[in-house]
Amino acid sequence: MDIIGLGYLGLESAHASDWSEYGPQVLGLGLAPSEDEGTVLLRMDERHHRIAVRQGERERLSYLGWHLRNRIAFEAALTVLEREGIEYTLAGQELIDERGVHAMAWFIGPDRQRHELFYAQSFNPHSFLPGRPHAGFMAGDGGLGHVVLAVPEWTDELEHFVTDVMQFKWYGSGMSTGRLRFYSPKLNLRSHSIGYATMPGLLGLQHIGIEVKELDDVGIAYDLVQERGIQLMATLGRHAQDPVISFYSFTPSGFPVEYIWDGVEESHERPFTEQRPQKLSVWGHKFQNAPQPSTLYAAEEATQTAPAG
Repeated sequence: MDIIGLGYLGLESAHASDWSEYGPQVLGLGLAPSEDEGTVLLRMDERHHRIAVRQGERERLSYLGWHLRNRIAFEAALTVLEREGIEYTLAGQELIDERGVHAMAWFIGPDRQRHELFYAQSFNPHSFLPGRPHAGFMAGDGGLGHVVLAVPEWTDELEHFVTDVMQFKWYGSGMSTGRLRFYSPKLNLRSHSIGYATMPGLLGLQHIGIEVKELDDVGIAYDLVQERGIQLMATLGRHAQDPVISFYSFTPSGFPVEYIWDGVEESHERPFTEQRPQKLSVWGHKFQNAPQPSTLYAAEEATQTAPAG
């Protein structure tokens, strides 16, 4: 599949309204107009939106939107799904307009998450306004950043889905334990757009990561999180394999967001060299006495019934 990046994601939250303040004032995201009073749409750039938070009864990831290069790539991706025996649904015009894309199809993957394939994301040139003074986000065709999903075990079916169906390229395991697996679309220069964390008995969203253009914005957000008494999952630090400077703090929906500067971009010309670091970070990233993300749930209770909206 000619996937460019993670174009958007949708969340269900009992605290959706809190995102209208948290997203702009803490993270620096912009607000997009929404026709649904119970939905908060957040922007990182000129695209229609990057994160949609809809009012609901629980905290969970509703869907992931994967951006395909063009119509030809979209139709080819549907052919791949048909060949693999994966049932998909073509979105109607109302849902297409809601996502801000030209066409979209969705299916449930073996990770029990709803994956949406789309092309031609709507944008408005020179329209992005951050919620607070901010140098901007690394987004564009590279997508909004990354997402890490929990799965109870790593299976051959998941391996086939990620590498053969979605055709994501392997980046690494994050640390020597091998419980983390990072991948990115083959056309994406980020180190990873999706990761899987093996967490026995659990499924769901473990965290998301968004990247800023300047280190100062990480520091400013770090100060704001502490000043507002927002729970940290991990302190400021630099990772070993993908040597970003980042910290992890909890969102109003009870899952962490990693706020990042200086992500690695892999050159298509430079051969990939796999690494297996012995520890997660060079310095910092001291894990706090934090609760388990609210977006994780027992695997035996998991039934993906993500709303069409």
